[in-house]
Amino acid sequence: MNVVVDLSLRLAGRKPDLGADLLIAAAAIGLATAGRLVVDIFAPGVAPFAFVFPFIILASLVAGARAGMIAATACLILIWYFVIPPARSFEISATQAIGLFVAAFSLFLAVAVISAFRSTALRLREEERRHVEFLSLALREVDHRTRNNFQIAASLLISRAMSHADPDVQDELRAAAGRLQSLASVYSNLALSSADLTTVLLHDHLRDVCDRIREAMLPPGITLSLDAEPMQVAAKTAVAIALIVNEAITNATKHTFPGGLGDIALWVRREGDGLVVTIEDNGVGRADAPSEKGHGSGASLMQLLARSLHATLEISAGSTIDQGTRCELRVPAQPD
Repeated sequence: MNVVVDLSLRLAGRKPDLGADLLIAAAAIGLATAGRLVVDIFAPGVAPFAFVFPFIILASLVAGARAGMIAATACLILIWYFVIPPARSFEISATQAIGLFVAAFSLFLAVAVISAFRSTALRLREEERRHVEFLSLALREVDHRTRNNFQIAASLLISRAMSHADPDVQDELRAAAGRLQSLASVYSNLALSSADLTTVLLHDHLRDVCDRIREAMLPPGITLSLDAEPMQVAAKTAVAIALIVNEAITNATKHTFPGGLGDIALWVRREGDGLVVTIEDNGVGRADAPSEKGHGSGASLMQLLARSLHATLEISAGSTIDQGTRCELRVPAQPD
């Protein structure tokens, strides 16, 4: 049935085409004739209209009223000539004529009803399609305005940071701007990677976050690399992970490279049904950092975001290099 409806929808958008209607009507006539021949093998002349109704209805549903009327008319003529006694003759008694008239009336009524139903269904489907397009357009506009508002707020914070004399206040304002930009970037990846606007391609989103950090706050002597497996996660999961990554990289940039030189690496990999995010640097390490102002608040925010994902966040000394800090976030499979 779904195939029939789909074909009906495809044909509904076409221009009126007598050739297509004749082809579908011919198919219905052929199927009805084949059924009639099979019946005549076992019981000649019995139930003359047995296979006419279903195939006429099918033709009307697939192609519309014209195909149904053509098929119905042709089938009635064939039944009159070949099936109604005397066979192979257009002679007909009054009783048989009444029966043929009733059958014709029933067939044409069925074609009219099916065609009206088909037209109504197609009109409702078209209205639904237009409504969905309107909602999609409205959603894109809201999404665009939301991203712009985030970007405007971030730009204002950065502008304020540049004009403020206190370096600590500048750092906090830039960190706040970075968080807003991380939130803004998820909207773009949400629209690009999810048909239902609920999931995000995490590796693409984190790539955008890293690019933004490189452009906005990373000194020339510090490198930032990303190695992430392709994976799709819920939007709220992507937001929390991106904010944690933003905080970890920001803290590493501010506190662990007093000489202005170093490397930060970000890895994302699957672990069972969950995932592991690792941020590691080769700086002086947490204990040896010259200044921890603001660092505690960033770590607290990271722990808060990790708890929102029912994840564990461990901050320790670097393990793959001789020095530095390692942040490892283990995110379990998230409920739907």
